[in-house]
Amino acid sequence: MAKDNTHAAYASATGYLYQARLALLLAIQAIDSTPDREVRIETFDDISFGEAGEPVELIQTKHHGTGGSLTNASVDLWKTLRIWAKRVAASADPLPALVLMTTGKAPTGSAASLLKVESRDEAAADKLLLNVCDTSSNETNRTSYQAYEALNASQRMRLLRAITVLDGASDILDVRDEIAQAVRLAAPRSRINQFVERLEGWWFGLVIAALAHHGGSIKVLSVDARIDELREDFQRAALPIDHASTVPPAEIVADLDTRPFVQQLRKIKVGSTRIEYAMRDYYRASEQRARWAREDLLVDGELKSYERELKEAWEPRFADMVDELPDGCDSTAKAAAGAAVYRWVEQEAILPLRSLTNAFLTKGSYHMLANQYVVGWHPDFLEDAPNEGERK
Repeated sequence: MAKDNTHAAYASATGYLYQARLALLLAIQAIDSTPDREVRIETFDDISFGEAGEPVELIQTKHHGTGGSLTNASVDLWKTLRIWAKRVAASADPLPALVLMTTGKAPTGSAASLLKVESRDEAAADKLLLNVCDTSSNETNRTSYQAYEALNASQRMRLLRAITVLDGASDILDVRDEIAQAVRLAAPRSRINQFVERLEGWWFGLVIAALAHHGGSIKVLSVDARIDELREDFQRAALPIDHASTVPPAEIVADLDTRPFVQQLRKIKVGSTRIEYAMRDYYRASEQRARWAREDLLVDGELKSYERELKEAWEPRFADMVDELPDGCDSTAKAAAGAAVYRWVEQEAILPLRSLTNAFLTKGSYHMLANQYVVGWHPDFLEDAPNEGERK
C-alpha cells in the first residue's frame, strides 16, 4: 500500500512540475505573437493565458511517464470535460480557447482524435461521447458523464468547438530541451544549459510566489525581459552573477564567525554589524567563485591573476600604514591604523574581474585572502598566521 502512495505522490509532484515548466515554454513561445498576455498556474485552469485579468486560453495538462491514452472512456478526457462542461452550464458568455495537452495519444477514430487541429468533426465526437455516457460502467467517470449529459445539444457543440486536443506532447524532460531550443540564440552553445538553469530558477521562484498569493499572474513580457538580462550576462566576455543577494544561513554564519578573516577584523576593533557584512560578502564571493569553477566558466589561472591584483593593490597601502606608525606605538594605535586600511577595502576598493565590478566580489575576495593570511589589516596580522604546513 505504501508503495502505491509513493507512486501517486511521485506522479502528482511530476505533474505540478510539468505544468510549471510547460508554462515557461508556452510563455517564451508567446513573446512574439501575444507579448501583452499574462500567465497563471492553478487559477482558472492548470495553465491559463489572459488579458486584462480575463482568461483567453485555458490549458489542461496531463503528464504520463509512459503510455497514456485518450480513449473514449479515458479518465483524463472526462475529468477535463467535467471541468469545462460546468463552465458552459454556468454562463452563455463566449468561451476562451480550451486546450487539452497530454503526453498520451488519442487513438485514431476516438472522440479526442476528432477534436485535434486537423480532421475535426465535433458532431461525430459528440455522438461518441454520448454513447460512452450511455454504455460505460466506469464509476470514476460517473459525475463527468452526468455533467456532459446535462448540457443541451447547443451547449455541447459550443463546448466541443472551443476544445483543441494536443496529444503526444513532450514530457517533462523533453520540455526542457524545447526551452533550450527556444532560447538557443541567447547564449553560446556551450553555455545554453547554464542559461536554462538560471532562467528556470527565476521562473520557478515566480511560480511559487504566484501560488502563495493565490493565483498571481506572471507577465509574458517579464519572461522576455529576463531572457534579455541573462543574454547580457552570458555574453562570451561576461560571467553570470548568481549570488549578489544570497544570504548565508545561520549555521554558515556560526562557522564563519570562527574563521581567521573574522578574527582579523576583531583585532582591529571592527564592530559586530560590519563583521556581519564581511561574512555576507565572504559567503557570496566564495559561493559565486565556486559556481563559476563548477561550470567551467573561468579561464585557466584567471582567479589567481585576480587575487594577485587584489594583493598588489593592498600592498602599498599596508606598507604605507606600517611606515607611518611611530616606533613603539601601542595596540590601540596599531588597531586604528589597520582599521584605516580595512576601510579602503570596505568603502572604496572595487577591482574588476573581466567586466564585473560587483562590490561583494572584491570585498569577499579580500576576506578570502585574509582568511589565508595572504593579506591583512593589523600591522602584526602575520603573528597569528599558522605555519605554512598548518594553513588550510
